[in-house]
Amino acid sequence: MGVSQPVAAAAIGAGLRLAALPPLALYVHIPWCVRKCPYCDFNSHEWRGGPAEGLPEPAYLEALIADLEAALPQVWGRRVSSIFFGGGTPSLFSGQAIDALLCALRSRLPLDPDAEITLEANPGTVEAGRFAQYRAAGVNRVSLGIQSFETRYLHALGRIHDGQEAQRALEVAQAVFPRVNLDLMYALPGQSPEDALRDIERAVQSGVEHVSAYHLTIEPNTLFHRHRPVLPDEDTAAHIHEAVGEALCGAGFEHYETSAYARPGARCRHNLNYWRFGDYLGIGAGAHSKLSFPDRIVRASRIRNPRDYMAKALEQRAVAEEQPIARGELP
Repeated sequence: MGVSQPVAAAAIGAGLRLAALPPLALYVHIPWCVRKCPYCDFNSHEWRGGPAEGLPEPAYLEALIADLEAALPQVWGRRVSSIFFGGGTPSLFSGQAIDALLCALRSRLPLDPDAEITLEANPGTVEAGRFAQYRAAGVNRVSLGIQSFETRYLHALGRIHDGQEAQRALEVAQAVFPRVNLDLMYALPGQSPEDALRDIERAVQSGVEHVSAYHLTIEPNTLFHRHRPVLPDEDTAAHIHEAVGEALCGAGFEHYETSAYARPGARCRHNLNYWRFGDYLGIGAGAHSKLSFPDRIVRASRIRNPRDYMAKALEQRAVAEEQPIARGELP
């Protein structure tokens, strides 16, 4: 005879008693981008119009708010320490849309007075006016997907921006936001250790306080997996990895997470919350959550397809899967 779901859930969490709940973060997924990068295995979908041109901003915003309201009973009264707009390319959305969403979030959940609010941006979609609007809305940290300052490597990665646009986006971001993170990739097609280090040197010289340096990996279900580029051999890639870490640490950055380096006081609080097994509520197409309760810890994921997500979120049925974490899996 089958076990009823409430009994099964209670059995999984048997004996679990949390004295206090961990910090809570909020992740907002915006799934569209101008072009799907050949190495990307995230839940992102190409939008062939220009930034904010024809994007279903009002409909998606309505779905996000409905999704949040459906989740409120799970996090009621808990204070949010950080918000992260990820994608896709969140900088495709207008400043007005980000402002409206942050206003909706503030009216439904208490935020820390100094909450870290981060927005990911693609240099190919950076506009100074729009960045100023994001800042006015409350975004205080931007994460720029630079990947490289060299146009030839950006083309090899299928990026929509070139080296000049990367530099301009960085300058605009630094003029607007108090915290700027650069995303860089290394071990790129045809890249030498010297070229990889030039990217690191430019990042350091720019004065940014946070660098995320990622080794390019070939993931299943990507264009690079089907048509593999010629990459540096394992020894060269390992040398580049070591040289990147040494260069950043030698410049005063702390290596505080697998791919993240920060100057003292500039660590990304949102990412640290993940690494410390904090709680996070994810809203948006394909977003994931991990929430703690006094007697259980639950993981959930949202519907991945944006069109289906928007339809189901309005019915407060955006969650595709939800299950408690077995006690033996917690470590």
